[in-house]
Amino acid sequence: MKALIVDDDVVSRIALMDLLSVYGIFDLVEAEDGVAAWDMLAHGLHPVIVFCDVRMPRMSGIALLEKMKAEPALSQVPFVLVSSASDRDTVLQAVTLGAVGYILKPLHAAEARAHLEKIFRITLDKLAEDPASTMRRLNIGPDRLAAYLSAFAEQLLAGRAAIVALLEAGEGADARLRIDSVHTGCMTLGLWHVAAQLDSARRGLPDARTVATVLGEVSESVRRQLSRLRAGVPDEGALA
Repeated sequence: MKALIVDDDVVSRIALMDLLSVYGIFDLVEAEDGVAAWDMLAHGLHPVIVFCDVRMPRMSGIALLEKMKAEPALSQVPFVLVSSASDRDTVLQAVTLGAVGYILKPLHAAEARAHLEKIFRITLDKLAEDPASTMRRLNIGPDRLAAYLSAFAEQLLAGRAAIVALLEAGEGADARLRIDSVHTGCMTLGLWHVAAQLDSARRGLPDARTVATVLGEVSESVRRQLSRLRAGVPDEGALA
């Protein structure tokens, strides 16, 4: 899962990236201002969450939020403001526009983590189900869920190359059956975000490169969910 960090202040940008890297749940992508961020988004970057400074040259955080909300493919991406205390009115404006939260600058680790964990509870369970909820839904315990996830990881490891080979050979029908099986596994295990990606990838004539990329994302999602399960409680920082 990619997280986009947008800030013209390189020190603030690095500090936030260091803070986020502790969680081990994101591939971090950085942009130096709103224009650079929008260019990345326009050329296909689809992060699962955006952290954005308010005051930047060329395009402010508010302007970037407005552009994303106006673009159907990006309108649902959670947007978090990174702002100084003096930007309170701007923060309220951004929340009205749909921002999911804010982090104050300069960053203080404990306060920032508290805000991040609240934001993660709001946003990331939409991407992958809390393992406790998965266990309740399937009526199983943690050992059994770990076994499910491990077996699914092995299926992906063995099947990814075969699916890509089928697509490259023009055998789309057989490849789609295997993709459907992976999609079912994702839905069973509560991996909502990658299930949606697979659903898009399998429509029409599946592209081998796109499917390979999505299957890689599925494998990463399974790995993160196993880490989240072993951590025990999502609030402890091992969110998927």
